[in-house]
Amino acid sequence: MSHSWRLGIDIGGTFTDLTVLDEQSGTLIGIKTPTVPSDPAQGIANGLALLRQRGIEPKDIRYFVHGTTIGLNTLLQRRGESIALIVTEGFRDLLSLQRLRLPIPYDFRSRLPEPLIPRERVFTVKERLRHDGSVHTPLDMDSLDEAIRAAAASGAGGVVVCFLHSYKNPVHEQQAVARIRELAPELGVSASAELWPQMREYERAAMTAVNLYIQPNVRRYFETLQERLQEEGVRAQPFITQSNGGIMDIGTAADAPVRTLFSGPAAGVIGAVQVARSADVSNVITFDMGGTSADISIIESGQPTFTQMNHLAGMPIMLPSVSIYSVGAGGGSYAWIDNGGLLKVGPESVGSSPGPACYGKGDRAALTDAYLLCGYLNPDRFAAGNVRLYPERSAQAIAPIAEHLGTDARGAADRMIQVAVANMYAELSAVMEQHGFDPREFSLLAFGGGGPVTANFLAEEIQAQSVLVPPSPGTLCALGALTADFAYDAVLSLQKRFEEVTMDALVHEYDRLAKQARMWLTDQQVSGLEDSTLHYSMDARYAGQAFEIELPLDKSMLEDRTGERIVTAFHELHRRQYGHSDAAAVLELINLRVRLVGHTLKPAIASVPDAQGEIKPTCTRRIRYGGQEHMANVYVRSEMHAGHTIEGPAIVEQDDTTVLVLDGWYGTVDRAGNLILKRKEVRA
Repeated sequence: MSHSWRLGIDIGGTFTDLTVLDEQSGTLIGIKTPTVPSDPAQGIANGLALLRQRGIEPKDIRYFVHGTTIGLNTLLQRRGESIALIVTEGFRDLLSLQRLRLPIPYDFRSRLPEPLIPRERVFTVKERLRHDGSVHTPLDMDSLDEAIRAAAASGAGGVVVCFLHSYKNPVHEQQAVARIRELAPELGVSASAELWPQMREYERAAMTAVNLYIQPNVRRYFETLQERLQEEGVRAQPFITQSNGGIMDIGTAADAPVRTLFSGPAAGVIGAVQVARSADVSNVITFDMGGTSADISIIESGQPTFTQMNHLAGMPIMLPSVSIYSVGAGGGSYAWIDNGGLLKVGPESVGSSPGPACYGKGDRAALTDAYLLCGYLNPDRFAAGNVRLYPERSAQAIAPIAEHLGTDARGAADRMIQVAVANMYAELSAVMEQHGFDPREFSLLAFGGGGPVTANFLAEEIQAQSVLVPPSPGTLCALGALTADFAYDAVLSLQKRFEEVTMDALVHEYDRLAKQARMWLTDQQVSGLEDSTLHYSMDARYAGQAFEIELPLDKSMLEDRTGERIVTAFHELHRRQYGHSDAAAVLELINLRVRLVGHTLKPAIASVPDAQGEIKPTCTRRIRYGGQEHMANVYVRSEMHAGHTIEGPAIVEQDDTTVLVLDGWYGTVDRAGNLILKRKEVRA
């Protein structure tokens, strides 16, 4: 019988993860292959070769979704395009002044990040719009032509256009873009109001600069990807994941690559939402630990949380994205001794090349080396046996650390793990305090290659309700990409007091945004969507405040022509977030937002069979944690079926990761194949 497959891919710093879903049977297969930093598309080709070994032919792949880190790495490594900036006269230092805030308020030696565009490639033009979008000074074409010629002569490969108040009226930016394409067609061009029409000139200019800075590298990669897929026989049109947890076609992603910066972690959170639903868990802290970093996000009542602004490499990214927080080390984070003689782990990582010392190439002791020396990892089955581990290389690399600490290699490895977990706990505590939730009401959902081996430690520290480990945790980001929906965020900058806006006018503007979103979905030319939904919200604040909060709206609130339901809902939201509200204060509307979600088809995932009797361990292994030695039973994940129970301390091995179960905890398998860890006293 012929099969049709859906393929999701996530390229991480260490591994490229692939998840394929059989549309007929619901069977899921996850595989990992080392990332090829110099040629990421080759890593995908290597993954397709592994799929062929399992009888999955590329020609049978009907649906292809890909999360990319090309734009992210380009920005972090500062290897993007040389670009210029054209601004309103008098605003040449826009990117240099930034917000005049020290990155670290208590460190006077901390410095603002260097702008992507140096001052000598910033050119000014005579034009001016008022705050309401009306024209104060018409665009002077002579000064524009002079700026264009200067930008081209500077050696820039592209030009960013950002004029004052263009988010209210993009007419001058549109005229400038048309003129650039006429006089210097060889230059790439990006207009700030077209990318994201919101107030705050610096943030809008900086984000547009990031978009154009990373665009050439991203486009080249997409071209290479499409060529490689054709060579491999994949006929499916590639889709790319976005920072907002949705997907878009590859052409749209090439035009606005800034929307892909957080795509990998966001896809992981979307995959976590699917897993949480399968386990009937509504409140989840996601814990995604890969080779270079560990990230968390919050899922409340079954829904991911979003933010309207992020920072990356010191640059503001004013785009809706899944809220993700970095909480510490990854498997490649290496140990070092600071000037005070203290043991530190991370944040620097050895990456995939040379990798941890146990890979056989590097000489730095990374967290993966510590896991290996403490007995958690099986050197013969790491990454499904595709990566051979060398414990003797780990011991050699950790020897200087052990000597400094006055212990043996195994003791030093144990302390490395304790330090890494303590760092994660400290940073996670800050996130929990910010959100104001009780971790005892949440489950810790562990994924990524290093998440399941670390999660029980972290759950013990924060007193989480349980630990949830999906069937294929090492490739959950790829599964998230596979199950993601099409998503588009439309925004309109309003900046009016609520009393100045009629409800009819408000509904009219929301209808325009909804029409814009529907046109975007039509342009994606995707077939087979189940349906689409629209979500309405507004950024509002009390008049006089500097920052706004996002207020979700439902249709009934817009149908209330008095507007009282919106005002009441804002007061309640403000009180919930800040502990107070002011019913007498004037409400100010800053931005209107519409989010469209085009729901993709999601074939049912096959359930695991019921357990037939107790599961037997394959062997026992001596492991170390918390300064003590323990004997742990070792189980194979593929042999665990619904209803099976294991007692900690235990190790569960599978192709894409390893699960560590601590003493005092036990694990059970549910119908969806999730392994759920809980404290033994809870069971009692």
